[in-house]
Amino acid sequence: MRLDLTEWKLAGYWPYTPIQQGSMETGHVHQGLTGVIDAKVPGSIYADLLRAGLIPDPYYDMNSLQCEWVKDRWWVYATTFSIKREEAGEVVRLVFQGIDYKARIYLNGEHLADHEGMYEPVILDVTEKIRYDQENYIKVILENAPDEMGQIGYTSQTYTQKARFTYKWDFCTRLVGMGIWEDVYLLTTGKTFRRQSNLVTDSSSLQYSAEVCGKGCAKAVLCDNGTQIAQAQAEIQSGKVVLNMDVENPKLWWPNGYGDQPLYDLEVVFYDESGKESDREVLKTAFRTLSYAQCDDAIASALPYIPVYNGKKIYIKGVNCTPLDMMYGCVDEKRYDTFLKLAKEANVNLIRVWGGGIIEKEAFYRLCDKYGLMVWQEFIQSSSGLDNCPSKRPEFLALAEKTARYAVQSRRKHISLTFWSGGNELMDMSGKPSTFGDENIHMLYEIVKQYDPVHQMLPTSASGPVAWVNYEHPEYNHDVHGPWKYAGVKEHYHLYNVSPIQLHSEFGVDGMANYENIPKFLSGKHQVVTTMGEDMVWKHHGEWWDTYGYREHPVFGDIDSLKTFSTLSQFMQAEGIRYALEANRRRKWKNCGSIVWQFNEPWPNISCTNLVDYYGKPKLAYYFYRDAMKPWHVSMKYDALIWNENETFRGELFVHDDLGQGYDSVSVTVLDGEGNILFEKADKSAFSFELPVKAQFGDFFTVNCKVTKDGRADENRYLFFVTSKEKPYASQAAAQDYVNSYSRNSGWNESRS
Repeated sequence: MRLDLTEWKLAGYWPYTPIQQGSMETGHVHQGLTGVIDAKVPGSIYADLLRAGLIPDPYYDMNSLQCEWVKDRWWVYATTFSIKREEAGEVVRLVFQGIDYKARIYLNGEHLADHEGMYEPVILDVTEKIRYDQENYIKVILENAPDEMGQIGYTSQTYTQKARFTYKWDFCTRLVGMGIWEDVYLLTTGKTFRRQSNLVTDSSSLQYSAEVCGKGCAKAVLCDNGTQIAQAQAEIQSGKVVLNMDVENPKLWWPNGYGDQPLYDLEVVFYDESGKESDREVLKTAFRTLSYAQCDDAIASALPYIPVYNGKKIYIKGVNCTPLDMMYGCVDEKRYDTFLKLAKEANVNLIRVWGGGIIEKEAFYRLCDKYGLMVWQEFIQSSSGLDNCPSKRPEFLALAEKTARYAVQSRRKHISLTFWSGGNELMDMSGKPSTFGDENIHMLYEIVKQYDPVHQMLPTSASGPVAWVNYEHPEYNHDVHGPWKYAGVKEHYHLYNVSPIQLHSEFGVDGMANYENIPKFLSGKHQVVTTMGEDMVWKHHGEWWDTYGYREHPVFGDIDSLKTFSTLSQFMQAEGIRYALEANRRRKWKNCGSIVWQFNEPWPNISCTNLVDYYGKPKLAYYFYRDAMKPWHVSMKYDALIWNENETFRGELFVHDDLGQGYDSVSVTVLDGEGNILFEKADKSAFSFELPVKAQFGDFFTVNCKVTKDGRADENRYLFFVTSKEKPYASQAAAQDYVNSYSRNSGWNESRS
């Protein structure tokens, strides 16, 4: 039996005050700072204070600055429960799945435990401490949040296992997380119960194993849509049980875009020595083989970055995910489902869970299993700029070891798990990415090797031997990060046309927020065209992403309307990301994939590198990503976005075919600004073409590419601008018309309404 404890009371205090019940001098009982308010668990103290009217909306304008005091206070959670003795079972455990961050736990006035860390659960045997058939009182005292590094600092001096992004990152403000952020519940079982369990499958067999307290046996049943297809039984020996099953011709699980994701139901029941049911575990699982391969032409020392499922190499179509909200405790399964379904629909097949964020809740991984989204899970550490060296502080290593053991043992069962990584952008002072020779990374590697040898671990990302692209030594560009900006109307295309990268695990382009959502987080006087340097509220919502510095390096000239500014900025972001994705795909297997930074944002930014905004609405770049990553797709290589009169435009067509469908013909049609055909050609194989750019083209021209097979077609339309001394800027009207036309066919207009 499980009893979830979701309704709590909360009060804030000055530090240490909750420990002292009353004043030493007067005996006066300390009343606290906030009074007692209602609280939700799992949740966030900020969300509780906001509901109670004690803080303003921290996501609006610069209100977060008025909320920074919260992290410096001590907070007391309290709740009550009752349980009947005959319903309790023989063992009752009180489970705190996630406390953020340092806590003291009491039951009926008795101090049970102290805890530090976000990820390792607190599991307390309270069988002999509960007052049966009457009210019980739980109190949790949370100390003030530790002072940790934000994005700028010294990685070598980090000492906690706390989500660092809330201390200020380029995509969010400083709002240091606090609260009971995962489930709290009473769990009652018999004397024989599981502790940790594991589940390993291949193409036709399954092995379930568990560490067990008590004696007896375990029985497992595997079902496919309610029909039993296999079973197993085994005795518990020396605190362990292993159950093996062979399954004849199971349906195989594939990453999104390569096949279906059939999931099977596994129920494991534990019986005590008398044969009485004592505990049970219910899981979803799947069958597949998994191995890893190097990229083509990779040097011997390069790591194998290509996941091979069921004998087929999978091209990585990835996104980097930050936590969905700065108040990550408030994220529930419904919200996870909204974002992960969007990822699936965009042809994403891998999500990198970034090391500056969190180990996501269990629901996240269940949904990744369901949607075919491979998971790249990083351990909780990240770069800091001033130094990026993995911390060797004893208190950090002790906490990191606990986090890693729990993360590996609890998440390894998920069929979607594909990679572990030591953390984000860890490197020595010379900029060389960390290796397994580093004491910190080696410790994590040994934990993965011990508990989950099935899955590949990368020492960090980027994983070297260089972190940033190096054109002088193309053989060094294994797993590489950057850039995160549109590089220019010619430079951007050169950068990706000559890229030697094997795995592009983090890069992006910034773009403005969805216009219709800006009033949700900016007050009226800030809803104007400006820059981060001119408007402090804009700076507060995206300081690093100053919309291409449009006044310093204009593409479209002056822009007066905020709506137009949002549209044109999003077009530039979408164009930049699309070209990077398609260029990487054109080098398939020399390049094994792209992982865009970033899919989402944890608070609303006026400009950022995200594809989907805080409110769950896709930006234009989301749809460009979706189309660029279609399993069957035609793309074009070119050299610039803007062309001068009398230059020669060159285009080269490519067909991307993940499933080996083949094609009948490829064609191209070039149209001027009036819709007149300037050039057209069709062939049975992909081809190159040239076309002189002339004044008669007008302000712009479009190139429509098309591939066909048995009546099916994929079309891809590119927009190019024509400039001269008389008209030095790209046409705003042409870009808006292009976006509007694309939107009518993509669904972007519907998503914005």
